[in-house]
Amino acid sequence: MFKLEERKASIQPIKSKLKISILDDQEISQINQNTRTVLEQVGVTFPSDKALKLFADVGANVDFDTQLVKIPADLLDKYLATSPRAYTMAGSRPDLDVHVGDGEGTYFYCSGEAPKIVDFETGERRLSVKQDIVNHARIADYLPIVSLLWPSVSASDKGVTSPLHGLEACFNSTEKHVESESVMDKVSARYAVEMAIAVAGSKEKLRERPVLSQLLCCIAPLAQDRGGIEAAMVFAENDIPVGFMSMPTLGLTAPPYPAGALTLAMAETLSGIMLTQIINPGVGNYISVNPGMIDPRTGAYFMGSSVAQVLNVAGVQMSHSNGIPVLACHSFGGSQYELGNWQAGYENLYSHFLAVMAGADMSFGPSGMYEAVSLLDHPRILFDREILRVIDEVTDGMQVTPKTLAFDMIKQIGQRSAYISHKETIKAYRSMWRRDSILYEDGKAEGRKWRDPVEVAREAIRWILENHNPDPLPDDVRQEIRKLVAAADQDENLKREIKGH
Repeated sequence: MFKLEERKASIQPIKSKLKISILDDQEISQINQNTRTVLEQVGVTFPSDKALKLFADVGANVDFDTQLVKIPADLLDKYLATSPRAYTMAGSRPDLDVHVGDGEGTYFYCSGEAPKIVDFETGERRLSVKQDIVNHARIADYLPIVSLLWPSVSASDKGVTSPLHGLEACFNSTEKHVESESVMDKVSARYAVEMAIAVAGSKEKLRERPVLSQLLCCIAPLAQDRGGIEAAMVFAENDIPVGFMSMPTLGLTAPPYPAGALTLAMAETLSGIMLTQIINPGVGNYISVNPGMIDPRTGAYFMGSSVAQVLNVAGVQMSHSNGIPVLACHSFGGSQYELGNWQAGYENLYSHFLAVMAGADMSFGPSGMYEAVSLLDHPRILFDREILRVIDEVTDGMQVTPKTLAFDMIKQIGQRSAYISHKETIKAYRSMWRRDSILYEDGKAEGRKWRDPVEVAREAIRWILENHNPDPLPDDVRQEIRKLVAAADQDENLKREIKGH
């Protein structure tokens, strides 16, 4: 039976000595100028009376009838200047904090909110339920490469309040930072804030150490979601970090040219960030660009194309040029349809490699997702973990020191001999040889044999679920969260708000 080494939860960002860039300084300047021209002359739709009034009050050109906001460049830059380049997304204790923008490397997400799952016991596809979120959160909590997480799938057994049930499942099953991508209305957002206050200990402690954040998806092209933007305003008022994701599909919801698609992405995300800074100057923000393409023959959506990855690296550069941290969205769900196939391997290798080398502050990582984030298969999280471990080693480069130059060893061993028995070789191999890889041998004395990696990954996942239990929240906090979610289940105002979208 394969077993991972048991350890307390920790986090492990990857810092790269190797750097990559797609755009030069002049190209960055051109896209920034084009973005500001689009915002000033074309504008972005904000279908929220509160948001429209806030923009109008600070001097933006607002048409309340069409809900269109046009933003002068100097006004945009005034509010972007208050968005912090670095801030903290808190875990349950300081050693689990994600220090966004600190330059210490790329922190990896365990993302999700998929509607379907491959049942771990039967292998059959089915709709996901709340217990699936609990299981996946415990797996993510165990793995150091995962620094923060979403509810991995939808709690389809909980109806319209499933986003709040997902948060409850995560808060009770991980000590790491939790983010929501599906709390998309102002009433649910208020419940989510109250849950975060219970976990943090008070409103003041939540402001100091936000244990919750939100990712809001914009609507391409050049629009915001009403419920999402109103939820974002609630979160921003409470010092909860808010990220904005643009999802341009080249040739469909964005121009067929990466530079034009990136212009739209920056216009959508920067306009949202400006709104949160109007509400609460200094609240944490980040940008995520998740480009895609369509098969012109069938209309099928693809996330892992090479064009999309180039655009993603450019998105990191553009976000940083505006002083905003970035979440790289590199093929976190992929377009592949089967665990262990060649497409799953190459998409996740080069996409994560690019994210790290581009210097992304965060990136979607070992999620276990397929089919453009519509299907979760638990074992894949360990395949992704293996890829990220290789990337960590490769991007770390090579140490050149008097010790590693090894002149004394070379002189001692001389010619026509071997280094295998030298004490320095033994020490070095302890760090070089990864013994808990899922590409594992069975260790039989009569001869070693490579095992099926899928089989090993399943054993490892089973071992985590049977052996790893994060430190639980205090009983009174768990009870308070349970009361809040139960109240949301009965809240007719919340149900009307969601149906109104």
